[in-house]
Amino acid sequence: MVGGICGIISTIFLFVTFQQQERGVKAAEKSGAADQSGEKRARQEEKEKEKRAEGPPIAAALGVPDYYASRFAFPRRTTSLGSAATYKYGTQEYADWFHANKANEVGVSAYRVTLSPLHEGTTVVQNMRLSNPQCTPTKYVGTGVVPTAIGDGGDGVEAVTVAFDLSAASPQPRKILSFAAPEEGGKEVWKIGGSAFNKQIYLDGGDQSDARSFDIYFFTGSKDCTFGLEVNVTNGTKDDWYPVKLSKNPDGRGSVAGQAKMYESMIIPNQASVNELKGPGNPFTVIELKKSKFQ
Repeated sequence: MVGGICGIISTIFLFVTFQQQERGVKAAEKSGAADQSGEKRARQEEKEKEKRAEGPPIAAALGVPDYYASRFAFPRRTTSLGSAATYKYGTQEYADWFHANKANEVGVSAYRVTLSPLHEGTTVVQNMRLSNPQCTPTKYVGTGVVPTAIGDGGDGVEAVTVAFDLSAASPQPRKILSFAAPEEGGKEVWKIGGSAFNKQIYLDGGDQSDARSFDIYFFTGSKDCTFGLEVNVTNGTKDDWYPVKLSKNPDGRGSVAGQAKMYESMIIPNQASVNELKGPGNPFTVIELKKSKFQ
């Protein structure tokens, strides 16, 4: 009997020992797999870091500027509004309607670009410039559109403001001294001053990198303009110009329509924010720039 009990105890002991060994093997296998996975991740991260180090030192993301446009134009005359009479600015319906009519902002357009460093160390934003600006007499004379009211603009981010005067012989990145303000004679006056980059902007790279947003305004006279944008960046011993996308278009270029003297028709919201179609005229005040010395 004692022998039988001893045999049972021995069997239980062996079974428990086997289970412990099996668990130990599985734990070791999991640990090994985790080590391999960790090593694989580390190698992948190292490869990505090397790839970033070889590429541009900065990334640019599009956003929504604080400024909301109050002037749009269609190149062709609109003769009927239909359901568009009740479309509200900022809705998808309104955006689709604008897109279908090939609308463009008139006089001034604004873009938000957020720059963030991709390399270790400090990245310095030194300057901005236009690339291949092209301007022609405006073709947006069909319908002038004043959009319905919309809520507060922007997303609360404090952005660096930059202004380019596309009517200048050599547009430079300037500070905005004061935003649109009415003046005698029915003009909307913007005051712009010296260089927007008289002080360098420093961004720290690494695991917790900095980022800086720029609201960039492009002003035109009576001409339609398209333009690209480049930013001058220094990182370590590298100093170069890098293209920045302003739109989701394949070429990433921005655009703004010129101010026409007269439109074949006008769309103006009434007090109930219903879009009304009117005859020929010009619903816009003229945008004028007052520039101080660039320095």
